[in-house]
Amino acid sequence: MNTIKQLTIKNDRNQPIKSISHQDIYSLHDLLEQLNSWQNALNLLNDFFSDKQRPVNKKKIASNYYACSQIFSIFHNDFTQTLTKMEQQITELRQKEKVRY
Repeated sequence: MNTIKQLTIKNDRNQPIKSISHQDIYSLHDLLEQLNSWQNALNLLNDFFSDKQRPVNKKKIASNYYACSQIFSIFHNDFTQTLTKMEQQITELRQKEKVRY
C-alpha cells in the first residue's frame, strides 16, 4: 500500500499557515480605505461638537446642526455596514484552508 504524506507549511510558532489570496487582501484593504475616507467628515463633526467658544453662538449652532446630524447619520449607517462586512471577511479568512505542499 502506497501512502502519501502531506507536508503542512508552518510559521515560527509551529502553526499551519492559512491560504489567503491577493483578492482577500485587496478586499479587506478596500474596506479599510472606505473607513479611512470618513476622516475629513469626522474631523468636521469633531470641530462642530468641540466648539468651546464663549459666548455660545446659538444661530451658528442651529444652522449647522441639521447638516452635522445628516453627516453623522450617513456615517453611522456606512460604518455599521462596513464593520459587518469586515467582520465577515475576517471570519472567512480565519476559516481558510491551510497551505500544504
